[in-house]
Amino acid sequence: MTRTRRGIFGDDAGGNDGRGNGHEDLPPPPHPTPAEMKAQLMETQRAMGEDFLVTKPPVFKEAEEPLQSDEWLNTIEQKFCLLRLTEHLKTKYASHQLHGPAGIWWSHHRSTLPRDAQIAWNQFKVAFRGHYIPPGLMSMKHTEFMRLTQGTKSLTEYLHAFNNLSRYAIEFVDTDAKKIASFKRGLSPKLMKTLANNKCATFNEFVSDALTQENQNNIYTASKNRKRAFEAGLS
Repeated sequence: MTRTRRGIFGDDAGGNDGRGNGHEDLPPPPHPTPAEMKAQLMETQRAMGEDFLVTKPPVFKEAEEPLQSDEWLNTIEQKFCLLRLTEHLKTKYASHQLHGPAGIWWSHHRSTLPRDAQIAWNQFKVAFRGHYIPPGLMSMKHTEFMRLTQGTKSLTEYLHAFNNLSRYAIEFVDTDAKKIASFKRGLSPKLMKTLANNKCATFNEFVSDALTQENQNNIYTASKNRKRAFEAGLS
């Protein structure tokens, strides 16, 4: 039987432990059984899942605008940057945040795949974007932006619609000059005439001037209406 010996400062070449006492070589630890490996893997995944939930990932149910779907996807990916997850676990945790109509969609999509299929994160993103952010819908939103006008909306209502739709036509709003030109294009004729030669350098300054002008126009219109009502009462 093989024995090892240790010298005063450790094993010497002769294997002497300095006390004349030998000890048998320790056997290597036994390999974990498949059941133990599975239990260990499940425990690791459970801990990672708890870490993911600590980041407070947003729930996704449905989106009124396609870019809301894209924003959710980007937020989830930012959460993943804080953790060390496999591509398959990313899909598992993200799909856990799909509730309501989105959860139903995922269940239906999942049923079209093999029962034990491991779905990588990129596969999830392709399926998610294909359902919630199809190119045709993005094109429709782009056209809606190009046709947007103030019409009967107040300037604040027009600004809200402009900011919402401009996200689908970034090439027309990626500088202040382009943004002002696009915004000015849809103004009511009355405001357009007043602000045609406005020289504001920033979009926020232009909107501020437009709001001031709209308020002045409203005061003038209200004054005229009161005068007409007064004159009509005298006649």
